[in-house]
Amino acid sequence: MRVLRSLALAALSAVTLTSCSMFGSVPPNNVPPTLPKPMDSKASRPFPMNRTFAAISYKDQQFKDDRPTILVSDSYRGTGFSACNNWSATIIPRADQRMAIGPVAISKRKCADRLMHNEQVFLFVMRTSTDWSYDGYTLTLRGPYGEMKFQPAA
Repeated sequence: MRVLRSLALAALSAVTLTSCSMFGSVPPNNVPPTLPKPMDSKASRPFPMNRTFAAISYKDQQFKDDRPTILVSDSYRGTGFSACNNWSATIIPRADQRMAIGPVAISKRKCADRLMHNEQVFLFVMRTSTDWSYDGYTLTLRGPYGEMKFQPAA
C-alpha cells in the first residue's frame, strides 16, 4: 500500500511539473530576450593592479620633486608615499570605472609646509575619488573636486 501511494505521488508530481508554464519554451511575455551591449574600449581596460604610479598633476597644477605614489595590490590594499608620509587604505576599483576608498591611514612625520600641503591635497583627493580611468599609460582618479593623474613610476 505504501509503495502504491509513493508511486501515485511521484506520478502526480511529474504531471504537475510538466504542465507548469515556467518549463515551456516560449517566454511568458512572448518577447525575445535582449542581449547586453558590449562595453566600449575605454571601459574594457582593467584597473592596473600591482603597479606603482606617481602623481603628475592635480587639475592643471603639476607636481614637482616629492610626488605622491599609489600601488593597489590584488588584495585591494592601496599603499604609497604621500609627499611626506607613507599611507595605506582599502581601494576597490569596480569594472564600471567607479571606485570605493576606505579610511586612509598615514604615518605621523612632520615635513616642510610645501610638502605637507601637497600631502593634504593628495589625501583629500584620494578620500573623495569616485571614478577612475586608465588608458594604458595614465591612471586618472576623479572626484567632485577635480582629477588627479598618475603615470608609471620609474
